[in-house]
Amino acid sequence: MADVTLLDRLNQWALEQPEKTIYSFADDSGSVVASLSYKDFDEETANLARLMLASPSSHAKGMGLKKNDKLVLVYPPGLDFIVAFVACLRAGVVAVPVYPPDPRKLKKDIVMFTTVWSNSGAKTALTCANYNHVKKILDIKQKMTFSESYPWPELKWIETDRLGKNKAAPNTVNLPVPDLNDLAFLQYTSGSTSDPKGVMVSHGNLSHNLSIISEALNARNNSVVVSWLPQYHDMGLIGAYLGILYTGGSGVYISPFSFIKNPNLWIQLISKYKATHLQAPNFAYALCARKFVPSPNLDLSSVCHMINGAEPIDGAAIDNFYATFKPYGLRQGVVRPTYGLAEHTVYVCDSAPELTRIKVIKSVLETEDKFEFATSSTPAQDIKEMVGCGSPEVDVRVVNVDLRVAQPEGLVGEIWVSSKSTTQGYYNMPDLTKEMFHATLANAPDVEYVRTGDLGVFYKEQLFICGRLKDLIIIRGRNHYPQDIEKTIEGFDAIRPGCSAAFSALLSDDEVLCAMAEVRPEATVSLDQLATSIRQAVASEHGVTLEGFVFLNARAIPKTTSGKISRKRCKVAFLTKSLPELHRSITQVDQSLENDQPNNSQRPLKRDFPPLKSVPSAEVLGFLRHEIAHLVNVREDEVLNTTTLQGLGMDSMGLTQLQGIIANQYGVHAPEEILYAEQTTIQGLYDALKSAPLSPSQSPNIGGDNQTSFLEDPPTPPRPRMCCGCIRIR
Repeated sequence: MADVTLLDRLNQWALEQPEKTIYSFADDSGSVVASLSYKDFDEETANLARLMLASPSSHAKGMGLKKNDKLVLVYPPGLDFIVAFVACLRAGVVAVPVYPPDPRKLKKDIVMFTTVWSNSGAKTALTCANYNHVKKILDIKQKMTFSESYPWPELKWIETDRLGKNKAAPNTVNLPVPDLNDLAFLQYTSGSTSDPKGVMVSHGNLSHNLSIISEALNARNNSVVVSWLPQYHDMGLIGAYLGILYTGGSGVYISPFSFIKNPNLWIQLISKYKATHLQAPNFAYALCARKFVPSPNLDLSSVCHMINGAEPIDGAAIDNFYATFKPYGLRQGVVRPTYGLAEHTVYVCDSAPELTRIKVIKSVLETEDKFEFATSSTPAQDIKEMVGCGSPEVDVRVVNVDLRVAQPEGLVGEIWVSSKSTTQGYYNMPDLTKEMFHATLANAPDVEYVRTGDLGVFYKEQLFICGRLKDLIIIRGRNHYPQDIEKTIEGFDAIRPGCSAAFSALLSDDEVLCAMAEVRPEATVSLDQLATSIRQAVASEHGVTLEGFVFLNARAIPKTTSGKISRKRCKVAFLTKSLPELHRSITQVDQSLENDQPNNSQRPLKRDFPPLKSVPSAEVLGFLRHEIAHLVNVREDEVLNTTTLQGLGMDSMGLTQLQGIIANQYGVHAPEEILYAEQTTIQGLYDALKSAPLSPSQSPNIGGDNQTSFLEDPPTPPRPRMCCGCIRIR
């Protein structure tokens, strides 16, 4: 079964079910705006593949590419991307999916983009005509000054949707039949603990991983996926898009921004299209439960399997998700904690329907690297609850790295994996490939494993994830997992969920625990007092002193393109003071890192605005100024009607949130061409809203998080929170 390639499956389904819809893409209202049948998809990908290989002299639109040439794919959410990706597979050209750079964050995005370009050696990029950001980038690139380390790539840009659909390419161009060992694409890792690296995924790797996924998930040609995951990341690309092609099912997709604006849309589409298989990170399940708007016609009884991966699992979030959606037919046991990584294509294993939860003694795990079960006499603060990720069907070992032997049950070690899904290594990095992809056990030198860099434990044949080897914090010989420290920090209401980072740093020749976190814009609390309370909670729960702490504005903490916290970049920013800080608190260990404190350690609460069908212009402008001030974390008197959105530093995420807030408040759709225009002012936005169409989605509570804020009283320590294993699918 593993020898059946993805292209074999495309040929099969195009013959057996040509008129069946394979892919549909929906807008913010849930209305399908584009779709492709298996026949259409087969023809469009074959035609584009031939144009890739055709020489410009033989065809006006020929690209003149050769087998194994690298081709960067830069597409906004939509079906053009998956057509281009599969066309690359058919042409023998190596696809390089990449996050579309945002001109408003170009100095940040350019690092990832140029790293991919430089490492891959690509000379051509494919995109689509409606990717307006590309045109903006090309227009302003001469005005931008980049460092010599990250020069702007000189790429030839081709808009594939302007090549013409189903126009005959030269009949003389024959599409190659790929060998299982042929390189299919480069999947660049997110860089959460290091610089991005291009994982070399072969056709054989891809087909093997898709085969074990389809068997483990019982996915067949009656399977239906509804997904908002980014198409350029492996969990979305392989799990949501290619998995459907492999099994012969159907998929319905929306933009990640549509989901951010309205999480209810995902749930509504799951019900509408009777989805069977879903994939999302833990935060999405928590967000859906929190933002859910009851609907009498909602039916989730079709759902068979929901992958919960890509970030640490919070068992409480799973419980809340079940509690919220069980009345609508969601069956117990469909949400499955999952483990995987790009170096093993994407998937390794997932849990059984009945989750395995165990409570261990936290201090023993940290000091002795082993599971010791909590008892009734174990103090509550010394209990850690963990969730298993299932029993792997591939060869997985938990290894003592120093001795190169498999650890006995219950002992922590690095997770090593070996199967036909193990990829070929890191592109243009032979030394690192040798180190990470050719590891062997002392008693089995003939079997090579990929070192995942993840720490895990086997217990009763279940794999439990403890964290990342490189992120492990060791203070005075004791191990601390950053995820645990971050859960304590984020247990305070004033801290934004998923926006903290814990790490160790060398201060005054001493390795100490440090952290940074984003503060909610609506929180009013003394940051001095908040830092003290967080320090007390960390010391109480983890037995370690938080020596250095920095508070940041919302959306300031360094993250990867997939939204993961980059602890490495956070540590650098902490030591170099390279981020605008709200507050810095350092203990006596190193006063040289203290800064003068900003004057805004107290924040105003957000006002409540009742829903209005029609209001005076002054009130609408006041509402816009108020909301924008909170989104960019400035005083309201700094936002004038003549102020441009770009001048306030609003990024694409902030603009998307603003669009949702406007739709929620006034029921109108703020046009993207106005929001993203460089010179749009508050007044200009208001003028555009007066003639804007009704919003396709007017569900309440989609514009922001209405959680309780701190008032003037000192913050109280958070309630104990369950801390579960870390799931990594990059």
